[in-house]
Amino acid sequence: MKIFLTLVGLAVLALCVLGWLVRQAARVQTRQELPLPKAQPARDGSAQLLSDRERDAMADKTPETQKDVSFRMQGERGMGGPVWGDVMCADGVYLPQVWESDMQTSFDGRWLRTGFYDSEVAQLVDRKSRRSWRLLPDEGQALESVHWRLPRWSGETLNESGMADDAHVVMSDASFEAWLQQHVTAAAQALVALRDIWVPADFVPAQAAEQPPGLAAAPANTPAPELTLERHWPAALRHLDRPLEPLLRPNWQLLMGGSATPWLLDENHAMVWSEDGKGLALYAYAAQNAASQLVLAVWSAELGWQQWSQCLPPDRKSWAASICWPDGADESPLPPLSWAGRTVLQRVQLDTPQTERLHDGTGISCVMSAIDGCVAHGKDGRVQLQQIPFNRFCWIRDPSHPELWRAQSEPLKGRPLIWTLSKPARDEQGETSAWSLQWGEKHFSGHWALEHLVVQGRWVVLMPHGRAPMRGGSGPIQIWDGERMQAVDLPWPVERMRPVPEENGGMAARVELVALVGSLQDQGWDASAGGWRWPVQSVSYSHLARADWRPVYLLASMAPDAQGLWRLLPRWREVRQIQHPCADGDYVWRDAARGDALWWWGGLNERINNDWSRDERRIDGVTLTRSGAVLCGTGPCACPHPAGEGWAVLELVESRYGRPDLWKLHWLNPVEKELRTLELAAHTPLLTGWDAQGLHWIETQPQDGSEAGVQEPPPRQLVSMPMWGQAEVEQLLHGMNGLWLRKQDLRHAEALLAHDWPWGK
Repeated sequence: MKIFLTLVGLAVLALCVLGWLVRQAARVQTRQELPLPKAQPARDGSAQLLSDRERDAMADKTPETQKDVSFRMQGERGMGGPVWGDVMCADGVYLPQVWESDMQTSFDGRWLRTGFYDSEVAQLVDRKSRRSWRLLPDEGQALESVHWRLPRWSGETLNESGMADDAHVVMSDASFEAWLQQHVTAAAQALVALRDIWVPADFVPAQAAEQPPGLAAAPANTPAPELTLERHWPAALRHLDRPLEPLLRPNWQLLMGGSATPWLLDENHAMVWSEDGKGLALYAYAAQNAASQLVLAVWSAELGWQQWSQCLPPDRKSWAASICWPDGADESPLPPLSWAGRTVLQRVQLDTPQTERLHDGTGISCVMSAIDGCVAHGKDGRVQLQQIPFNRFCWIRDPSHPELWRAQSEPLKGRPLIWTLSKPARDEQGETSAWSLQWGEKHFSGHWALEHLVVQGRWVVLMPHGRAPMRGGSGPIQIWDGERMQAVDLPWPVERMRPVPEENGGMAARVELVALVGSLQDQGWDASAGGWRWPVQSVSYSHLARADWRPVYLLASMAPDAQGLWRLLPRWREVRQIQHPCADGDYVWRDAARGDALWWWGGLNERINNDWSRDERRIDGVTLTRSGAVLCGTGPCACPHPAGEGWAVLELVESRYGRPDLWKLHWLNPVEKELRTLELAAHTPLLTGWDAQGLHWIETQPQDGSEAGVQEPPPRQLVSMPMWGQAEVEQLLHGMNGLWLRKQDLRHAEALLAHDWPWGK
């Protein structure tokens, strides 16, 4: 009986479920068969009766040309912040720099209102009367309460509630005008007509009324034609991605003798006439495409207009050049363009090559802007910075031979060197073109690369042409001083070079080389580790031709000696005191009094990038003593034991936000072949000395970061000898060539031996 009742219950439940499913299916079918509401015709050509919610729903489906109010995103979605852009209406009313979440429209799109997200003043815009009002925050709140009552395009009022209370009626134009006079302080302003768009007066750029730039005066008593300028406008503004761009950066059509030329000018045209008035050179844009790149345009009475658009001939080398504009730092800047007889000298500047880290890397970037370089180190090892000088030269543009590439260097002892293109570059990675070279009457044999560097007007650093270093080329360097040619002995090929600044901001008698020193398989590359940890192999074209291998670059310096011969400089500097935790670069401390020496090398700045900073800690270097003790992963701060029993060395373990960082303090003892380690909690500890009491250190940067007032000297901290007795002790293991290392550092022994040491291995 129980089984029968259970079956009956299940059957009844199944019938109920089936009935519910049938009813749901009928409802869905009824919805699908209902006719869609027909779109109501707009009462005005520039208005559609769509609510804000309907407009948002259709935004992704309606083409912009068919939208009445279109928000055009300029920022990115999904980046954690609000999206900004501009608003373009079908009738040309335009609002720039609007936050999407801050923008509201009235029921039928007649009224536009911005909010107060990043401004103390909002805008209310009436598209029908083409006026705008400034709103203060309290006025914006008052308007919010009557937002749905704003007048319609038609001007009619609506009473949807059926009540006679005015608070529930859509206002007429006259009643809302009275409301504005009562609640809004600022008077209405007419929208400003800019070509085919209408903009609130607050958003009209000051450049809209800008006067044309001045033009270079033609030489007196010459047949030079008259030049005038006329404001250039695009055919329409509302269809541009940034409609105000032609006002912010106005262009001017150049007219010669009253007739339009094919060129548009801005304030940076560098116009210059030839002495006889029969030649004109300037920088301009093509009139048929104002968004095109800036080109050198040259007019001559015999040949008319010609143009040069490239600053370098085509090649596959990792470098770049750009137009050289006068720099405010130059004491006597040279003009970007000048005439030399019937030719034009176009002044350009090369990029500054840069690896992704301060001293090494696996790629070369071409930096066109000004960057800082290290000119010297303080006694504590922290860097002194100056802007790296630009490497500049001139192109010789000959209107009678426009296809000819000729370059002129900065003067070397009063005379420039001249390069003439003889062979174009092969279409292979790293390859560049070949040039013939002369200096005055002297012609140099062979072919040369165009990249060069004139140093203090006394030497020129040259690169003989050959196969690219990445394709097996030797990448040699030669120096010409006006009397003799010197080949610099280098252990690896050079890819690029750059000048080194002096402390006064000029160019030092030193050159920095970007050398190709090895090849590295991608699986062995770690961007966050010191280069000494990478399993680098010798330079191999067969390896570098593969996609899973990359080049390894090293920055090295060379300079002339007392006899004027250029030599490669050691990578390390000699020091005689404790180095700061922010000390940069390799150094050697020869402690003759205690019979030992310490070499710290291979470190990185804490952010592991190529940004110089005087106050950024260095990490992941190698500490190596002359007695053979090695400690990997350390910082530059080290202090010798007074009795010659090794060195105290700091290592940054962890940077911690809001509390002191975690450091390890090592006592590297080559005599006992042991390593003692303590932990320190500090921001940037600096070892100051070791005496009978123990090891002294101070905190060099306060945790609160306060810079106001005079800082009190930091208190001295002490690591006493009993504390060392409680330290963790690790015995060093005997490695290759007499090295003594920790167990985890043994795998790096072979890589360490591959480097040049300050003393014999």
